[in-house]
Amino acid sequence: MTDDFYKILGVAKTASTAEIKKAYLQLARENHPDRFKEPAEREEAGQRFQQFTEAFNQLRDEKSRQEYDRSLSKETKTPEEEARLYFTNGELREQSQEYDYALKLYYEAMRLQPNNVDYVLAAGRLMGKDKAKQRQAAELFNQAMQKDPTSPEPHLELGALYSRTGMLVRAKRVYEQALKQLPNHPELKRRFAQVKDK
Repeated sequence: MTDDFYKILGVAKTASTAEIKKAYLQLARENHPDRFKEPAEREEAGQRFQQFTEAFNQLRDEKSRQEYDRSLSKETKTPEEEARLYFTNGELREQSQEYDYALKLYYEAMRLQPNNVDYVLAAGRLMGKDKAKQRQAAELFNQAMQKDPTSPEPHLELGALYSRTGMLVRAKRVYEQALKQLPNHPELKRRFAQVKDK
């Protein structure tokens, strides 16, 4: 079985039938082909709509859900594989602008693989788009720095977040710290030069 219907609907395996129905109705509403004018977008939405409907039809009935759960338990995946699936599905949801669902999936990936910096950065980038969640985004970028101090990405992301929100002194400090570890990194040098004199 290639698709995990729970992941498609963005619900936990322990979700109640009511939760599954609620998730499906929201996804079906957001992705109904009639909402899109462009033929390519409409076709893509139609495919997603079909996926959600197939998943819902399998999980809404107790008997078919039990059969499906049994088939899932036969396919044991490593935490790495599970996390990668959540992450990939999160990226797809983010591309479809289903940000809340994408964030849930990124957090599932982080739960399974807490030391994978890519998952932490993806969640941070997504949170950074929402003004109300920018502080949480900064915390995630700081976590990513601690997990992999030699990676420039968390510094670049945090510096960019601070620059966007007008906290240029903080951005400057982030780039300065990063350049102590990576003095020849071209993008860090460029970003530092941008904020240095402001």
